[in-house]
Amino acid sequence: MAKIKYFLVTLTALCFFLLVYLNWNTVKLQSSRFRPVPMHKEGFRMVEDIGILKALEVKFLPNFKNPCWYEVRRHNRQPHPQDVQHFQIVPSAMQHRYRSINHADEVLQCLPYFFLIGQPKCATTDIFHRINSHPDVAKPVVKGPNWWTRKRFGMPYVPQPVPLSEYINLFNASKIKGYKQTSGELQDTWEYPRITGDGSTSTLWDSAPTMGYLHHLMTTHKGTNIVQVLLQGRKESNSVPNVRNSSKIDAISYEHAHSHEWNQSPAPQRGIVLPFTVADVIHLILPKSRIIAVFREPVSRLFSSYLFFTKKGDLSPRHFDESVRTSIQKWNACVRQYSDRTCAYNKTLQNAMGVRLYNGLYNIYIKDWLQVFPREQVLVLRMEDYHNNVTKTLASIYHHLGLRSATP
Repeated sequence: MAKIKYFLVTLTALCFFLLVYLNWNTVKLQSSRFRPVPMHKEGFRMVEDIGILKALEVKFLPNFKNPCWYEVRRHNRQPHPQDVQHFQIVPSAMQHRYRSINHADEVLQCLPYFFLIGQPKCATTDIFHRINSHPDVAKPVVKGPNWWTRKRFGMPYVPQPVPLSEYINLFNASKIKGYKQTSGELQDTWEYPRITGDGSTSTLWDSAPTMGYLHHLMTTHKGTNIVQVLLQGRKESNSVPNVRNSSKIDAISYEHAHSHEWNQSPAPQRGIVLPFTVADVIHLILPKSRIIAVFREPVSRLFSSYLFFTKKGDLSPRHFDESVRTSIQKWNACVRQYSDRTCAYNKTLQNAMGVRLYNGLYNIYIKDWLQVFPREQVLVLRMEDYHNNVTKTLASIYHHLGLRSATP
């Protein structure tokens, strides 16, 4: 009896220490979650978690249609734990979906070839699904990571800024490389014709966190030349805008900013509106991106948005009517003092509205994208046309993306 008791006590102790060991390793891996992938110091520059405002110092592979490159990893006989932890935080069963290793010291990295930028409640989920059903498109892990607009800035969207390395992990590099055209079937200049995309519907319109961060850079020593850098992508860059006192609302926000801790999180500075948007930042890194925007009759889109974002207990025709009237009043009060564009991007006004009235201001947002990207790289669709003729609309999308004809 004593032996059995001793055995049970020993077994319990071993289980306890095993549990402590596993928990310690889990915490260790979680603490390293936001550590960027180590880059070869000669070929690459470490990119800041937030401030990727300079083009990546890499050359995209000419035989890939999608923007991809090989990241050179340090080759050690006994790798440092930090060099491999980034791969360990992802379940091993999923690693093959977006990683392709070449000779064990080069990792294929890819960013999106196209962006389905919006708008919300305009059938973008169905369209993105059909695009990904094409054999020459590699489906990402998630449709809308909202990285460019929100998660790269951390709070209030996520506890910590999500680095570029984690965003890259969402794209299926191994599948992009998985299909190689033979010399006999090679019709284009790419050996690897597969592409991937980002379907975040906040990309078109939610530039407030980006503007807040850029304003922070512009008003500190960190962003001495940031205006000139961003203007390189603009088609009309004869004059440099006065970003510090361009409007009354900007000046108020500037004074407000100095009463808070900017270094903790630039995103909460919600009143800042600048001439630059997410389009400028994406163009700086991916100037050849293909852009797709889907719009819908504004009233039906607004009601669909109301049904989706409003608590079920509050849903009613009367509540919708009151919310719309209140939102229109706030909008009219804003545009009496400021421009339509200033009010459309202002996060304080957006949060004060009872419904997402601002998501229907298509012309304001798309105009900023067309100031940055050439017209031939931007495809604008109507949801109604898509519903009336899915096949024809998909054909236009495939043509825009340079994809071969295929039945969805």
